[in-house]
Amino acid sequence: MDHTKINLVVRLQHLDNQIESIESLQKGLPEEIEALEEDIAFTSRQIEAREKTAAEREKTRKNLTETIENCKSKIKSFKDKQTLARNNKEYDALSKQIEYEEKEIAQAEIQLQDIKHHEEKANELQDQGRQLIAENRYDEISEEMMPDDVLSQQLKDLKIQVEQKKEELESIVVETSEEVSSLKKQIAEQRKIVEKEAKRLLSKYDHLKKGNIQNALVKLHRHACSGCNTRVPTNRHTIIVQGGFYLCESCGRIVVHERLFDEAASEK
Repeated sequence: MDHTKINLVVRLQHLDNQIESIESLQKGLPEEIEALEEDIAFTSRQIEAREKTAAEREKTRKNLTETIENCKSKIKSFKDKQTLARNNKEYDALSKQIEYEEKEIAQAEIQLQDIKHHEEKANELQDQGRQLIAENRYDEISEEMMPDDVLSQQLKDLKIQVEQKKEELESIVVETSEEVSSLKKQIAEQRKIVEKEAKRLLSKYDHLKKGNIQNALVKLHRHACSGCNTRVPTNRHTIIVQGGFYLCESCGRIVVHERLFDEAASEK
C-alpha cells in the first residue's frame, strides 16, 4: 500500500477544514440577515397597508365632507329661489330638489359614521394590543392589535439589526479575505497533486464530503473509527499504524492513524 497517497488526502482535508473553520465564523449570519430582511419586508407591508387604508379613508372623508357642503349650498340656493317662486309648480319642483340634496347629505353622513366606526374599532384593537404588550402577552396579539407606533419602532429596530449583522459579516469577510484566498490557492494546488497521485482516494473523499460528512478522514481511536465508533478489525490496525488506511464498513469514512493529522498540520 502506498502510504504517500493517503498523506496527500489527509493534507487536503486539513486545508479544507481550515477554510471551513474560517467560514464557521460567519455561521448563521447570512441566515440571520435573510430572516431579518423577511421580517422587514413583512412589517413594511403591514405599515404600507395601514397607510394606504388611512389615506383612502381620509380621501373619502374629504370627498364626503365636500359633498355635504355642496348639498347644503344647493339647499340654501333652492330655498332662496322658493321665496321667489311664481307658482306652486315651481315651488314643488324646488322642494323635490331640496329633498334630493337632503338625502345625499344623509347618505354622506352615514358613510362618515362608518369611517369613524372603523377608525374607533381599529383604535380599540390597538389599545388592547398595547395592554397585552404591557403584560408581556405577545402571543395573544393579532396583526390588527399591534399599535402603529410600536410597528414603526419594530421596523426601525429591524433595520438597525440587519445593518449591524451586515457590518459584522463584512468585517469577518474583510479580516479573513487574505487567508481565505491563500487557502483556496493551496487547496487548488493540493487537489491537482491528489488528482494525479491518488485519483481513486480523491473520488472517495469527494463522495463522502458531498454526503455532508464533516470529516471524510478520521483517526483510529481506541481501536475504533472515531467517526461512528464502530470497531476496526484487528487485522487492519497494523496497516493503519504503518500509515495506511481502512474504509469503515459502517459509515464509509477513511480511518487513518492520528499521526497523519499532526504531520499534515505541520506542513507549510
